[in-house]
Amino acid sequence: MILRSVVGKLWLTIIILVSLVLILLSLFLNQQVEKTYVQDQQISLSKLADVVQRKLNSTMIDMPNYVANTIAIAKQFNTHVVVVDRNGNVLPTLSSFEDSIPKTLIQKANLPYILAGNKSVAVGRIPSTESILTSAFQKNDVFLVGVPYKKDNKTIGAILLYQTKDQLSVSDIKHWIFYSALIGIALTTVFAFFLSTRITQPLIQMQKAAEKMALGQFSTRVRVRPHERDEIADLAITFNRMARQLEESINLLSHEKEQLTSILRSMVDGVLTISASGKVIVTNPPAERLLTLYDFPHSRLLPPPLETAFRQVLEEEKEYQGDITEQGRTWSVVMTPLYARNQVRGAVAVLRDVTDERLLEKFRKDFVANVSHELRTPLAMLQGYSEALLDDIAETPEVRHEIAQVINDESQRMGRLVSQLLDLARMEAGYIDLEPTFISLHPFITRVCRKFANLAEEQKVELTSDFHNPLPEVFWDTDKVEQILTNLVGNAIRHTPEDGTVTVKVYWENDYVHLDVVDTGEGIPEEDLPFLFERFYKADKSRKRDNASGTGLGLSIVKHLVKAHEGDVTVRSKLGVGTTFSVQLPVEVKLENDEELIG
Repeated sequence: MILRSVVGKLWLTIIILVSLVLILLSLFLNQQVEKTYVQDQQISLSKLADVVQRKLNSTMIDMPNYVANTIAIAKQFNTHVVVVDRNGNVLPTLSSFEDSIPKTLIQKANLPYILAGNKSVAVGRIPSTESILTSAFQKNDVFLVGVPYKKDNKTIGAILLYQTKDQLSVSDIKHWIFYSALIGIALTTVFAFFLSTRITQPLIQMQKAAEKMALGQFSTRVRVRPHERDEIADLAITFNRMARQLEESINLLSHEKEQLTSILRSMVDGVLTISASGKVIVTNPPAERLLTLYDFPHSRLLPPPLETAFRQVLEEEKEYQGDITEQGRTWSVVMTPLYARNQVRGAVAVLRDVTDERLLEKFRKDFVANVSHELRTPLAMLQGYSEALLDDIAETPEVRHEIAQVINDESQRMGRLVSQLLDLARMEAGYIDLEPTFISLHPFITRVCRKFANLAEEQKVELTSDFHNPLPEVFWDTDKVEQILTNLVGNAIRHTPEDGTVTVKVYWENDYVHLDVVDTGEGIPEEDLPFLFERFYKADKSRKRDNASGTGLGLSIVKHLVKAHEGDVTVRSKLGVGTTFSVQLPVEVKLENDEELIG
């Protein structure tokens, strides 16, 4: 854990560096102390030997007194003077030792070398078995300096000076150096830990602040002391500046995202953002509805038609336009590639539900085709019969009367068609003028049925009415409701075979009056039922005996008139059994300024 911490790494680095420096410095000082002290001791002992040699070799001094004084003074400095003859025997009168000197010292002094007139310098330790010296000579090294001893210019022996190496002073100095190094390392440890903590504390604060920012707390700031303006403080200030700018940027992005989300949700068109891998990233409710049709709202996968368009956009890198149809709904698709550094990173698709537009376009085309078809037949007949009159083909008054009757019937048919077209156009424009009055249902329905009595008799169809008492007095537009029943009863009679029945049922239920027109005709195919109330739509021709009498607009007009009364119209049919048209109208129509606005 220490090595994974900046504090630990910095602390260990300082400790190792300072310890290494102190150890090297201690070794160097020990070596220098050892070297300097030993050299000084050897030089001093060598100079003392030279002085003693000159004095002993001089004939001008009092030998016994000088030797006694020299030995006494030398002993005060733990130095011993020994004079030996050529055979290595100590001359007692000239030595500070009463007994014989250890042979080891004589051997270390190299007596033949000294007798040859040279000065000998040696260092050694006296074995305990030969020790006749003090304990200091047994424990420490001994410095030995030997010079020739002359008398009458003749070398008769050697002057040997012994001195122990002063281990106490050197050892004390080494100990102090060692203790100083330990104290330095301890102080450095404390100082390094304090320094590393001092340096890394702001870094730890910045780390914690960064962790909070990673969790979404972008308002986090690092505290900076005004009197501590160093590099780390500057780094903390820069961090706070970066955090403030990041917070502003995040807030701005969030605001823009919310605006974009609001815009997308308020759009009527669907919007899909697709990644390069074909996954849906962003959608709005209209687009979700399209995905729901394919059961793909949660997997975020593209429906097959959109996937094909998406692959085309990626390959060609250009806009795609087209329509897709699913479950009776038609969607117009505009898909454009999205770029990132000149690379296609996905696409955005705008989807518009154009079912109504396409249906209206189809209705428009059908309307033009149906109107052309409906007008072509009477116009052709009018043209043909009028040419017959102009060419005097009709020779008798009866033929001319018959031709004139046909021309009159076809012109009336055209007039009804044009009138119905105008009425339907006004209804689809949104305005239907209602003039309601109070109506008694029983006589009203009876009068409408009586109007079709002759037609029913001609078609050999039984027309009846069925009233469920009691019936309320209603507040309807008499002409509009009569037009509704006229269309439904007339269609029922024309579409019912001979010996069939047409029944108008009237009953009151839940504040609504129900007008049901029931016939026993051939029935209407189930696939035609959803389109019966469209303009010019005609079901199977096999159920119509008099195809020329209908314009295909009656049921569409019925639907608009029923809606104008805030009612509803439905149809039920079964092939070979018959058809039932059910009209539900409220007892009273609610009007505003005597006009009903149908939107």
